[in-house]
Amino acid sequence: MSASAIQSKIKAGLAKAVGKVGSATVDKVYLVVNSGGSSDPLNPIAPTETDTELLNAIFTAYDINLVGGNIQNGDRMLITDNIVYIPVGATIKQGATKYIVISVEPVAPTSEALLYKSQLRVK
Repeated sequence: MSASAIQSKIKAGLAKAVGKVGSATVDKVYLVVNSGGSSDPLNPIAPTETDTELLNAIFTAYDINLVGGNIQNGDRMLITDNIVYIPVGATIKQGATKYIVISVEPVAPTSEALLYKSQLRVK
């Protein structure tokens, strides 16, 4: 089975899980990208925020036994397909809550990522 076939199965599985546990009223998950802006004090321009919806994204909590060290109480894991890469330091938004990406772990048995597991912390 090729990497692209596995990626397609993972994407379909995540979409199915989102459909099973989600509802029409659940808040969608977005990657927030800031662009533009100016640091010129004489001509300040605010950066613009662009929200990219993460269609196949599922939140999960960390096991309480893993809290300590790098994982803090309240941190969440976000599992996403390989379509949108989420860099460390990026902002994730769900409803009114914004998270910062602490770490990203690609699940890649070969050179192609199948999915990403990101550690998020409330901003």
